[in-house]
Amino acid sequence: MSRKTFPGHPLFDTAKLLDGQIESLEDYPTLAQFLDAQHPQAREDWHAAAKFLTKHAATPGSFAQFRGEVQRLLNFTWCIRGKSLKELNGDDIDAYINLIKRPPKGWSTTPEQGRLRGFVTRAGRREANPDWRPFYDAGKVRKQSTIDAAVASMSIFFKRLTVSGYLNRSPMLDATKRVQKASKSERASRSPTAPKARKATAPRLTSDQWRHLHDTLIKAADKDDYYEVNLFIVVTMKVLYLRVFELAPHGDPDSEQFVAPTMGDFQITTLGNNRYWELNVSGKGDKDRAIPLPKAYIPYLKRYREYRGLPPMPSPGETAPLIAKRGKSDPVMSKRTIERIVEESMVLAANRYLDMGMPEASEEILQTSKKTHILRHTGASMDIIENGRPLRDVSEDLGHESAAFTEAEYIDADTAKRYESGYVRGIL
Repeated sequence: MSRKTFPGHPLFDTAKLLDGQIESLEDYPTLAQFLDAQHPQAREDWHAAAKFLTKHAATPGSFAQFRGEVQRLLNFTWCIRGKSLKELNGDDIDAYINLIKRPPKGWSTTPEQGRLRGFVTRAGRREANPDWRPFYDAGKVRKQSTIDAAVASMSIFFKRLTVSGYLNRSPMLDATKRVQKASKSERASRSPTAPKARKATAPRLTSDQWRHLHDTLIKAADKDDYYEVNLFIVVTMKVLYLRVFELAPHGDPDSEQFVAPTMGDFQITTLGNNRYWELNVSGKGDKDRAIPLPKAYIPYLKRYREYRGLPPMPSPGETAPLIAKRGKSDPVMSKRTIERIVEESMVLAANRYLDMGMPEASEEILQTSKKTHILRHTGASMDIIENGRPLRDVSEDLGHESAAFTEAEYIDADTAKRYESGYVRGIL
């Protein structure tokens, strides 16, 4: 690749070949040589970025968007700034935005060339396409929407690297006032009804609070089967990311949109040679989704069905209501009933904290008693951040339109670190 006009290099192969590329660069001789000639931490940067891209490999549109942005950013970081990702600051981000607006000479393909593949096969190896450039259509004026998309992609990228521990702090924090805020204000001026930017992620229980709530309900149900309903509802909402109304009949009773959840909504599906249980849910906007059941959830389902006097597992077309009134076979008819059961469960956990001599912990969990959405948020947040479940999988089970929305809703490592550092500040 000519270094006279473009000093960089394509960095990531197709989604299909990316895993093999991460495993070894033996079949990528020009890329290996390029990385070794850059910043000493270039290979570490590359591996961290490649791991990030694997999270989006199953979604072609997202993969293409993120791959393009990350390749541009890394070439800028190493070739122009002479830095590692770990050394970037707000000034670097500002400079990168200016580069997007006016790419340097030689960094773009011509309109006639269009988009070109980064790698070509020669003698069984993947080498850089000498005509590849990180931008296409030289001379094209970049619209504000292009800048906004770049800012959004970088924000997600740096958040993920912070959550994974590769970065201590996102450089977007220092660029927020100059780049992100300006971008948002421009969008808002064009759209008077544009919603305000989120200032925090969705509220959730801590891992310790969730464990305490779970153990409280187990102890209560073991002692008195009155609380079997509490245990099943709370675990189901948390583990399957359910909204309150999705457990109760909802919609217009006189229309075809009326939904009455039943045990028959639990079904078996076959994928490949494996059979899985799933729960079919009618969610917000009458959008249906199927949520795979974790193996660890099955005992809770069996336990609740045994309390109801039902066979261990649901059968096809079973009409028994998903949630029945205590001691009856009639269905719970409103989401308010579900909310009261969740509130009752939170109060139980708060009282147990008091019995343990922990009044502050009791007060904290009591404050969440009316935030029934907190169980859905807790399940999703714990699975993404603590358990490492793929973001795309969680997003689909939540019923979100995109993984990007899920990421913005549940991942905010920058704010978490700011509060952590603020908490340990001294007075003197």
